[in-house]
Amino acid sequence: MALIDFPDGETCYIDTNIFYYHLVTTPFVSEDCSDFLKLVELGRVRAITSSVAVAEATHKVMLAEVVQRHGVDHKGLVSRIKRHPHLLDGLTAHKAVSDSVRSLRIGLETIGLDSIARAADLSSQHRRLTNDALALAVMEKTGVMRIATNDDDFDRVGSITVFKPRRA
Repeated sequence: MALIDFPDGETCYIDTNIFYYHLVTTPFVSEDCSDFLKLVELGRVRAITSSVAVAEATHKVMLAEVVQRHGVDHKGLVSRIKRHPHLLDGLTAHKAVSDSVRSLRIGLETIGLDSIARAADLSSQHRRLTNDALALAVMEKTGVMRIATNDDDFDRVGSITVFKPRRA
């Protein structure tokens, strides 16, 4: 389902890429992600996320800023940054992820060992990598069965409803 179809007054889990697309202009999806977060800001949609999703979004926004600022290729970017840490000097865009979560009053679930253990089970059960399985574990723990994401992998999890930004 489309993000714009998310029902008023309901709660969703916000995945990493919604924050990323809100902050890093990406044709056909950024506008929808920003509009959706505006619904959260207005209180029409309640939202939760996890500390892992916030950290992952922060990391991805940081990498995007390095690419944009220095004109370097995505391929091998992390290795390049490790060899040339000065590429991180002066970056600021990544700070907006935690600022957004805080200002929008999005509920933040921290990831403890119980969630990690449950995610390991869900990873096998749903054939999901760790961070996606952690999202499922948080959703299960909180009883939130709707997710705002642009990750097609969640489409194969029958117990949740997936809301995505429009695509061209």
